[in-house]
Amino acid sequence: MPRHLLATLLSLAVAGAADDKVRPEIRLEPISPPAQPGALGPSLVVAPDGVAWLCWVQSVPNRPREIRLSAFDAASRSWRPARTAAADQTVTANALDVPQLAVTRRGTAAMIWTDGRGGARLARSADHGATWTAPESFQPDGATVEKFALTVLADDRILAAWLDGRGLKAGGKAQQLYARLLDGPGPDTLIDPAVCECCPTTLTPFPDGGALLAFRGRTDEEVRDIRTARFRGTTWDPSRPLNNDDWRINACPVNGPRLANDRGRVAAAWFTAADNDPRVLASYSPDAGARFLQPLRLDHGAPLGRVDTVMLRDGAILVSWLEKDGSLWLRRVSPDFASDEAVQLAAASAGRVGGQPRLALIDDYAGGQTSARLLVAFARETKPSTLHTLLVTVPEGELLSFNKDCDCAPTSEQLVGLPIRGTVMAVEPGALHVRHQEIPGVLAAGTHRFVVAPEVAATKMAGREFFGRVESGPAGWRIFDVRLLSAPAR
Repeated sequence: MPRHLLATLLSLAVAGAADDKVRPEIRLEPISPPAQPGALGPSLVVAPDGVAWLCWVQSVPNRPREIRLSAFDAASRSWRPARTAAADQTVTANALDVPQLAVTRRGTAAMIWTDGRGGARLARSADHGATWTAPESFQPDGATVEKFALTVLADDRILAAWLDGRGLKAGGKAQQLYARLLDGPGPDTLIDPAVCECCPTTLTPFPDGGALLAFRGRTDEEVRDIRTARFRGTTWDPSRPLNNDDWRINACPVNGPRLANDRGRVAAAWFTAADNDPRVLASYSPDAGARFLQPLRLDHGAPLGRVDTVMLRDGAILVSWLEKDGSLWLRRVSPDFASDEAVQLAAASAGRVGGQPRLALIDDYAGGQTSARLLVAFARETKPSTLHTLLVTVPEGELLSFNKDCDCAPTSEQLVGLPIRGTVMAVEPGALHVRHQEIPGVLAAGTHRFVVAPEVAATKMAGREFFGRVESGPAGWRIFDVRLLSAPAR
């Protein structure tokens, strides 16, 4: 056989084999929640210890509605028996303004819900949600409050944000956005003086002790685009647009944004109908929300919105949304910001999915061929309503290798830590004092002490610039993979 013909046949065989590669699939596993018929308004949150919590409103015949919660047992892939956090006349069954839960490292917890009369109630737990205090009022100055978001900060404080009507009470024309740390008496901080009156808010915490807040703003010209504001541990930055959609609507879209982050990198998902074109968008920020990329469109062409998102350690983003027919979908955005094929999480044929479906990441991607796992919670608008949860497995390592057509997924070691460039100001046994620029969302600019391997500290590093990687651990922040620059710093 002629050599050139053999080469042609071999190349065709290789190409055919590549075309026959089967794309790794996202896998869905239904998990029965400990909820009765009549459940709605699910909320999912992952505590700092990695435990996922589900809470919901349960309608109980001939009894006050209850707020119930359950923790997910990852080992058995099942929900633990449900507990009741509150059962009184203040518990409402609004699928679009659901109870919000936060659980700290210490096992203390806070839950806030609206009472259906313009106010809100706050209950606390000191024993991982086993018992709860009697609900107390959360209603500053008698103003209406709604659409709460809670998050646990890096120092275990709980930060709350909400829509507030005290400006309307004083004669203003729009609801306002306020925030408060729940671990003290206040004060309430005004974040934005004019916001969309019925769109949920969202918070995501950063390792540096701060957080990013996103919400739907409102201008005098009725532009209702998404805005963000960064909390820096004690102070707030002024709010700013996430993306200039220029959606002008003299009504409330009942569609809030959602945020997620991985060590200061932020994923954002939201709905807009600017230019009479309803769509679900997602974007990415490398610097704690200071800048966002031009967004990707993810929907199928007729979305209802009601989005949520999680972010993996390699930078991949997962976004869920509802289409107008009541079906629930999930799409992965790769680390290089390209969207994969969408996966249907729930068809509308078994009953429309309503309210605000929620995602929670319970196992992050760990490098190589490992997978990520997340929980999905949603309610179907059946009569009575029913609560459903799914365990979703994302074969992240296989997807990375498939998309690159090589076995080149990052190793677990390559996913550890974040890059840093700094100057060694002082050396002590087992530690370096380093001056560096801000690592957004992770470490403020300044001089900080870092633990380092003894052999690194033993080298002559004082006054030298270097590249390295940093991560937080039980002994504090450490520097590793240190690479000195060729010349000493001036």
